[in-house]
Amino acid sequence: MSVASMDELFEHELQDIYFAAHELTTAYERMAELSEDEEVEELFRSHLDETATHIDRLVEVFEESGEPPQTEECEGIEGLLTEWEEFLEEGESGPVLDYYNLVTATKTERYEQSAYESLVALARESGREDAAELLQQNLDEDEAALEELSEATSNYDYDSLS
Repeated sequence: MSVASMDELFEHELQDIYFAAHELTTAYERMAELSEDEEVEELFRSHLDETATHIDRLVEVFEESGEPPQTEECEGIEGLLTEWEEFLEEGESGPVLDYYNLVTATKTERYEQSAYESLVALARESGREDAAELLQQNLDEDEAALEELSEATSNYDYDSLS
């Protein structure tokens, strides 16, 4: 896709985050299933529900712009998830995997946060106030999720990793 205008950049970024949200839905489901710590599992399950809501809002943004929902491969998220998959292949489990799942989710949330910040700015600059509001809601929720993940990581029982 050639990008030569603000509208095309907005469309490209929207397709990118739409792809990312779908990929993260699958990853967070697996992280929840693989987590041994119930609190970590619940954190992922809660964020799964939130990500489904984000996807619904993204569909609304597509509809407002008169475009059908489409994806653009998000190499950033794919890279982070490929790294996670490679870690899984090493066979780690228990507290080490729980901690690594938290770290990976923190990385993906930071990526999403940056993407939503850009989309909100582009939406506002191009006069798409309704889209900006929907995207801002996703950004706000991702910021809260990042706080939860950071708290869970910083309060993790590091002794269990020994």
